[in-house]
Amino acid sequence: MSLDATRLAEQIIRAILGGSLPAGTRLGRQGTGPADALMDKALDQVCACGMAERHPDLGVRVTVPDPVLLLDRFEALGEISGLCASLAARRASPSDMIAIEELVGRMQDVDPDAYRRMGLDLHDRICRMTRNAELGRVCGDLRWRLAPIWPLWLDHAEYWRRSRHEHRALVEAICARDEAQAGIIMRGHLRAIAREVLFTAGICPTDPV
Repeated sequence: MSLDATRLAEQIIRAILGGSLPAGTRLGRQGTGPADALMDKALDQVCACGMAERHPDLGVRVTVPDPVLLLDRFEALGEISGLCASLAARRASPSDMIAIEELVGRMQDVDPDAYRRMGLDLHDRICRMTRNAELGRVCGDLRWRLAPIWPLWLDHAEYWRRSRHEHRALVEAICARDEAQAGIIMRGHLRAIAREVLFTAGICPTDPV
């Protein structure tokens, strides 16, 4: 995942949600330079989030966000990540456990930008601890699709503090080899993020999160 492209995609999505890029607006430009390649990667993620669509003759156009699509993706990520957390609790090596304990300890006193990077690293590590490459691939793809909209929940300090508590509880469950609890915490953590992201974005699904 390119962090530069993801940050650019995040800026575009904030502009879409803020109303400065209304539905139908054409995004990007035609070119082959490094900046154009970065923009193209960012627009891939904007489209993957459901905030824009690529048209053969019209380029990339802003579209009306589909709350059901976003909700489905968050739910899928939550369920798959919950399975990964349970398997990680079963299969983690002692060195895996030491590494995630050290990581979650460092996450307690960092700024939101660093917390975001370290949080993604923690989720990646948990996926690898399953020793199942296919689960890791599916989980990584869903995270990539949601990455530009994900940081919206960090706009609120209360949610940020709660996430720190959830991450620590998750790591404690994995290190205790409590498979059921690890899965429950992971699903709840991502369900809370989905609710906060959709609320912050002003995207209201028809069904409760």
